[in-house]
Amino acid sequence: MQRSFMKKSNTFKDLREREQHLRREVIIIATEALFSRKAFHEISMKDIAKAAKVSVASIYRYFDSQDDLLLAVLLKDIDNVNQLIRDLTKAADSSLEDISCIFVDYLLDNEATFQIACYFLIRGDRDSVVSKKFESVKAVFLDRFDSGLNTMDYKKHSRVFSESFFAAILGIVITHRDREGMSIENREYLHELARFIARAFDSSMKAFSK
Repeated sequence: MQRSFMKKSNTFKDLREREQHLRREVIIIATEALFSRKAFHEISMKDIAKAAKVSVASIYRYFDSQDDLLLAVLLKDIDNVNQLIRDLTKAADSSLEDISCIFVDYLLDNEATFQIACYFLIRGDRDSVVSKKFESVKAVFLDRFDSGLNTMDYKKHSRVFSESFFAAILGIVITHRDREGMSIENREYLHELARFIARAFDSSMKAFSK
């Protein structure tokens, strides 16, 4: 009897945890979708609650703040970015120019990732809990890229190269992107800029590796 009761108790616990996980995912997905329709500064917790079909109070059951929710949206996507880098750096014919162009396209095609990453990168309170979490996420991302560089004949390099490379790519997207959509010509121009940056970094890193 006791064993049966414990089994049912564990089942209910699993169901509650699964339900909480699903509700959390619904809120994250709804938030991510809003970025395709609104600019960052236009999105409020009321907008998110309406999109997720929950109350604002319900959101705060799963996230401590709007920043905490935004970081969760970014975390959801960072795994895709890490896998993309992993696949690219493992490909025998892949180059730094290829990575730069694909990263440009990813930022252009994933509005939530682009806007949230920019928000956390330029905010000033580096000591907040959420900012520290973001720095940890960024470190994991750069670690993945560093590991990839080791497979692309860049045997010796510094984290400063990885930081500078992605800062430069992000910079050209911020400078030249058009939120209403990139024409083929504009996208190709960004690719040209990205390839120029990649060639400069390629030369620098190879010289540094000697």
